[in-house]
Amino acid sequence: MDRSRNKSGEMRQENKLKILMPTLREKDRYISFQVISEEQIEYSDLEPAILNTFLDFYGEYGFSKLSFWIIKNLYDPERQIGVIRCNNKSVQQTVAGLGLVSRLGETRITIKIFKISGTIKGLKL
Repeated sequence: MDRSRNKSGEMRQENKLKILMPTLREKDRYISFQVISEEQIEYSDLEPAILNTFLDFYGEYGFSKLSFWIIKNLYDPERQIGVIRCNNKSVQQTVAGLGLVSRLGETRITIKIFKISGTIKGLKL
């Protein structure tokens, strides 16, 4: 709590949010994956397919517990390789959910997991 004086000289208090200690923060894990398909897959088509599959399987509450993000600027449409971020407690559920993605419209797809790391640099894309 910071205390300061306003123009009339009265004390006022400003409440600031406390920062979580590093031991209490969620730790991220990064999963590199490749989409194997008959056709070229764009990010704009892939993202809703993955998100809808996860929402169908885990529901909204379970999906929110995963802290799941597909990192848009790390998706390479030519090699069809991308990166997903989740928390360290939900890596197995995320990998299982990726295995459930089988169709993108009329195109059959499979997602292959390359590596799981605590940093993006550790994935060596």
